[in-house]
Amino acid sequence: MTLAELSKKIGVSTATISRVLNDDGSVSAATKEKILHDLEAYGYQKRPRRKSSLIQNSDTALALIGKLTNPIAVAFLNGIHESLQAKGKRLLISVTDYDGVQELDALQYANRNGYCGVFLLNAVENPALISLLQDYPLPVVLVNRYLKALDLDVVTVDNYRCGYLATTYLQQKGHTKIAHIAGPESSITCQNRCRGYMDAMRDANLPCDCVYRGDRTYKSGYEIGTKIATLPREQLYTAIYCVNGSMAAGLQDAFRQADICVPDDISLICNDTVNETLPGYLHLTSVDQEPQVMGSAAVDLLFERINDPQQPPHQILYSPALQECGSVKQLIEYNAT
Repeated sequence: MTLAELSKKIGVSTATISRVLNDDGSVSAATKEKILHDLEAYGYQKRPRRKSSLIQNSDTALALIGKLTNPIAVAFLNGIHESLQAKGKRLLISVTDYDGVQELDALQYANRNGYCGVFLLNAVENPALISLLQDYPLPVVLVNRYLKALDLDVVTVDNYRCGYLATTYLQQKGHTKIAHIAGPESSITCQNRCRGYMDAMRDANLPCDCVYRGDRTYKSGYEIGTKIATLPREQLYTAIYCVNGSMAAGLQDAFRQADICVPDDISLICNDTVNETLPGYLHLTSVDQEPQVMGSAAVDLLFERINDPQQPPHQILYSPALQECGSVKQLIEYNAT
């Protein structure tokens, strides 16, 4: 009898049955007892893994990513894939939709099947994930983020610096009424970029409470842009720092429909845009990183960990770089004093 057949008979998902069979500790004692009783009643026996498949999987790494809609995230994956391929390894990608349960399932799958390691690109920090990773037997590398509760190998851009650099650039162009389009508070990356914005505003003695939160998607940026466009013209921000390129694209499209011009009416700067993927009118000044280079560095960290499991965790921090594309208007000449 297969797990799917059992699932229908006992009214429990295959994922829950799998967790019980692998004793991962995430199922309540009462549910576990009921499932084990039903499995015994139906005479189910767990099929042992074939050694040959484990040997084959040792050449495979798993990458967990929230969504595939962000071109920067795809660039990270390309860097990881190309570097692994050069080493004779394969990459399996699991899209989790930022769901903590799916993350745990994928991590347990990689462990059960003998993968060589895991790359976490959009980890959602929660107690269940931290508990699993504390005793997780496979090497794990965090890409473009870190977990506050654990010391793991990390490759990331300085996200605090991203927010600070973008905001001070706008100030140097004469802007004082600056809003920030932020991502979810659950994201370490978004938290740090928002902190950079707020500190830069405080350091310039400017109000730092003009923060709108979205979910990093084009749709979210469009909705926020539509909301901002309803403000009276005299109350509009002169500049906006957006946490990523996808939201910035939605924001600018909403402004275009409201006859608000970038940069003549509102200047716009963002993180993580790949201008080659955008229409010509969306080319934006941005604070960028080198995702393919960072993806390759993450692979190097993985193999360092494989070769020496006891070495201290390594954290590689890249500096962001400003790319000017004409979406920020000079209001006044900047005086550094």
